[in-house]
Amino acid sequence: MGLLAETRDKHILDSLREMGKIQVADIAKDLNVTEVTIRRDLSRLQRQGLLKKTYGGAVLAGPEEVNVSVRYRRTRNLTGKKLIGQLASELITDNDIIYLEAGSTCYEIIPFLEKKQNLTIIVNSLYLMSRLHNMVQHKTILVGGQYRPERMDLLGPAAETMVASLGGFKAFTGADDISIEGGISGGDVTTVSFTKQILKRASQVIFVGDRSKFDNPALYKIANIDQLDYIVTNDQPSQQWIKACKEKKIVMIYPK
Repeated sequence: MGLLAETRDKHILDSLREMGKIQVADIAKDLNVTEVTIRRDLSRLQRQGLLKKTYGGAVLAGPEEVNVSVRYRRTRNLTGKKLIGQLASELITDNDIIYLEAGSTCYEIIPFLEKKQNLTIIVNSLYLMSRLHNMVQHKTILVGGQYRPERMDLLGPAAETMVASLGGFKAFTGADDISIEGGISGGDVTTVSFTKQILKRASQVIFVGDRSKFDNPALYKIANIDQLDYIVTNDQPSQQWIKACKEKKIVMIYPK
């Protein structure tokens, strides 16, 4: 698939997230291509499970408002996520116990763990396991629970009970949004409940997220930013953020 097709896909999926549904004619006009081309794009994206075609257009796949397919999440701001992955991995040393949340940013931490030794890595994601399973120098703990195919994660009461028996780990967590006053927050209540349990058991909490996550509080609060030890992002934050982190003794890490 060429770059032009990738650009069309991004526009289609971004439009769906913003509006909930799209019309072929409108997208074709936006991108200055034929309606035949857009119908072909929609058919391909439907086969990938990213949307559902309707008469004259498409809607997001499934009954979600925030659960965008993990395959699409990974493509959004991939360069920034890879950079965050590298910076975050520098906080991990041999023999550490770490938790990686089931998101596309933590997915980009994993390649930088290849040269580290004897880590214990806790995950609740088959998506992350697909990249971890060959790293035999590390011990991986997969938290069990109810499987959600749209996110490829395992959550629910069984997962929370298992996490309650763990402790002493560095937690690398993302969220839908982060703000100084609102803390970190998410739009999916099941994920929020699980993340709260993780943060209670962690010895250190490292937030990983690109700059698009900042200052747009989501529906369900996870934690105040006071509970964070580090924030790792891909661009220099505002002076307001730098001041807040200094006051709250949070280490802000970004490319210098």
